[in-house]
Amino acid sequence: MSLSKAYIALGSNVGNWKNNFNQAVQLISKKGVITQFASAYLSWPYGYEQQHYFYNSVLELDTNLSPFGLLEELQIIEKKLQKNKLFENGPRKIDLDIIFFNKLILNSKKLIIPHHAVHLRDFVLLPLMEINPFYMHPLKKETISAIYKKLKDKYVFKIKRRRKESLIVY
Repeated sequence: MSLSKAYIALGSNVGNWKNNFNQAVQLISKKGVITQFASAYLSWPYGYEQQHYFYNSVLELDTNLSPFGLLEELQIIEKKLQKNKLFENGPRKIDLDIIFFNKLILNSKKLIIPHHAVHLRDFVLLPLMEINPFYMHPLKKETISAIYKKLKDKYVFKIKRRRKESLIVY
């Protein structure tokens, strides 16, 4: 079976975000090979605004899992790390979303690929641009950079750099 390339967004605003990211990365790395990991971006909360800032990043994963298999594994990781999301756009210890999976277009009750709101969220687009600015959105038929340039609402206001020598965020 050939490897598929998935882009996974990470978010956290409860507890120690560095530790949350590191634990998630360690568990995700058991599901394939992490080939790239963007810096962590600090952003205003989206949707529900009465909460702490969010730290966000994106990683690129080569995996032999199917999209539904990867979704299931990410949900297991979220549960293991005690995601604790109480409501839509609410605070959470860890949030893992499949943004892209190869050039797949999938719209099911369980999973939508590309992620339905990637084109609206700078806190996903900026880390994606860092690792693959020329990735072509399979539905929008535009690069990540072009989509970002058109974005009107921007929530990101600070960048945290990662160490280049490892996948550990800090």
